[in-house]
Amino acid sequence: MKCIIIFFILVMVNSAIAKAQLPENSVNFSQNILSKKNKNEFDGGKLSSEELVQKMTKYDFSSIWLEKDNDVLGFIGDDYQRLNIRLISVIKCSDDFTKYYVYGKSMVKNNICIFIGEIKLLHIKQIIFDDDVKQILFEEHQDESEKSNRYLAPEYVLLAQYSFFEDQKEKSTGKFNGILKTNFYIHNDNVYYNDFRIEMSDKFNNNQYVGVWTSYATGKSKICNWGDFRIPFSGNLDIGIGEFSPNPTYYQKGWDSYSNQKPNKGWWK
Repeated sequence: MKCIIIFFILVMVNSAIAKAQLPENSVNFSQNILSKKNKNEFDGGKLSSEELVQKMTKYDFSSIWLEKDNDVLGFIGDDYQRLNIRLISVIKCSDDFTKYYVYGKSMVKNNICIFIGEIKLLHIKQIIFDDDVKQILFEEHQDESEKSNRYLAPEYVLLAQYSFFEDQKEKSTGKFNGILKTNFYIHNDNVYYNDFRIEMSDKFNNNQYVGVWTSYATGKSKICNWGDFRIPFSGNLDIGIGEFSPNPTYYQKGWDSYSNQKPNKGWWK
């Protein structure tokens, strides 16, 4: 509890710093998503032009970013050094409903570090589907009884800026900054993590973070991306077809344990 209290004090102090300029790869990522009009880009849906952020401030999105069972994968640097990262606590700000305070941990090699920061909502757009697309999805899951109705629920994409600050007192630390893309749906006036197509799409992913990590010591930045089930813009690191599978070329960068299925769960506790 003491750690959490200190964390919130630090977040309040750093709130102005958290409004850092977005790196180029994050800007391009965001613009590319917002400009997509092709239905193939959204599983047969098309992105609506209506901005919904202010209309959705009543919802709390924290649970979507705290999905405990998801396989979170990440890398840092051009050599795809493995990054483990975990959001441990996400709390909606009571004064600004588009802002969320974050506490978590990162691990590169054997270096584990606490970070604090915030997630700031920027855009929310509905994904518009033809009626037959949603109906097919519904019919494929009718055996789930009352749960099958959720497949008819409206789907959305959320874009947010994240700024996370590792503890400057620790060695080899820095800050994460970039854009987060999250897919969700609303059912019975509640927000849910969108996993509709997890068994249907080989490239299924969610909570995609695209940005950089900047060293406190040198001021130099490295590409740093992570996400659920797949990593955005991971080049030749991911050679999997049905699921993520690291290229053996990068086993020495921390991916050998993943391929050998050695347990690494609970490292953040």
